[in-house]
Amino acid sequence: MKMLTRMLCLPLFPILLLAEPVTSPTVNDLAWLAGHWRGTPANGATFETHYTGAEGGMIFSVSKEVKKGRVVTFELETFFEKDGQLIYHPYPYGKKSEHAFPLLTYDAAAKRAVFENKEHDYPQTFTFEQPAPDRLVITLSGPGRNGQRKDIVYDLKRAPQ
Repeated sequence: MKMLTRMLCLPLFPILLLAEPVTSPTVNDLAWLAGHWRGTPANGATFETHYTGAEGGMIFSVSKEVKKGRVVTFELETFFEKDGQLIYHPYPYGKKSEHAFPLLTYDAAAKRAVFENKEHDYPQTFTFEQPAPDRLVITLSGPGRNGQRKDIVYDLKRAPQ
């Protein structure tokens, strides 16, 4: 049996030597988030966010939603690495959330990162994607109060600095 296994695996050995090592995404892989973004979500408010660069191993963000001339919500966010894992940690209304969101999937070519924590009530998933250089889409997903899936989508354009 060992001989058969060796014979079957031996032809694959050169391919394994040429394969790129699989590495986990780092905070630098999210550098495409950097910048000032603005848009109008379905609720009619104005949403504005600013992401820093990834220098120093962290990305910081500050966001606010303004409706009828008043700030109705604001949030701080951090992206960092912990124990080899990329983490997203929100601070809604400036207060640290009990739940951090580890990276679930990352697609470098699509500039798409999905962070998930099923222990959080809502949202359980944050998806960040940049479908074009001047566009950023952030989707918050999870079960709504009625138990049905609820998505909130922020389709943002790059804003002047």
